[in-house]
Amino acid sequence: RSAVLFHLPATSSTSDTCSMAETTAGTCGSGEDSSSISEQQPLRGLRALDVGCGGGLLSESLARLGATVTAVDPSVEVANAAREHSEYHPLTRRIDYRGGMSVEDLAREIHDDGIGSSSARISSTANRNGDDGNENDKSARHLFDLVCVLEVVEHAADPKSLLDNACRLLRPGGMLFVSTLNRTAKSYVLAIAGAEHVMRMVPVGTHRWDKLLSPAEVGGMVTSVSSGHFEVVDVCGMVLAPPFVNMQWILDRNDVSVNWIGAYRRAK
Repeated sequence: RSAVLFHLPATSSTSDTCSMAETTAGTCGSGEDSSSISEQQPLRGLRALDVGCGGGLLSESLARLGATVTAVDPSVEVANAAREHSEYHPLTRRIDYRGGMSVEDLAREIHDDGIGSSSARISSTANRNGDDGNENDKSARHLFDLVCVLEVVEHAADPKSLLDNACRLLRPGGMLFVSTLNRTAKSYVLAIAGAEHVMRMVPVGTHRWDKLLSPAEVGGMVTSVSSGHFEVVDVCGMVLAPPFVNMQWILDRNDVSVNWIGAYRRAK
């Protein structure tokens, strides 16, 4: 369900945002096996942040694709479990899991409190070209090329604060990815009534319909942040492909009525 096709910062045009490397084991309708994509490591040399990493599914996928990954989650226990699981693969055991930390905490640590001993653990591959864009302070080299906020914003007490601080952690030219559920009648029927109350796929109460966000609402929050100029690159729906039983998800620009993902770029 968290399969994402990434548009890398230095590749292609905005018209084919949803045609890049996969991040999960599902083929997501691309026709290319995800193991071969992982071998190519299209994210090599990029720094990625996974916000609300949970058990590390996305974090491990990003690491296998070559990224240097930092992963934050408010739960120490969950982050520890993710760290333990990542030890089983050589490409994932270097993920920097930060349990008990929110994206606001990380932004404060890097920007406001200076680069302390804990953040010094974050590798500085970001300054590989010796150019920090428009960022002139020490914190610039600790910023990220990719920030992912997947299936998190609908659970946040303050989604605007979450997105604002996620944007603060992006270097100029970097990409922000946000996925969530749209606030529609269809999403209530399928994601809440169906998935929670009927199928019991997730615990009842996992989602509150009034906290779900539309692409326009998230886009408005991102483009109005004070930490640089952001543009909406692309928005796609994430829908189950027939015959549905194999739970294969594909991207569909024409259907953002339930699950959707958006890509946003910070101006250089």
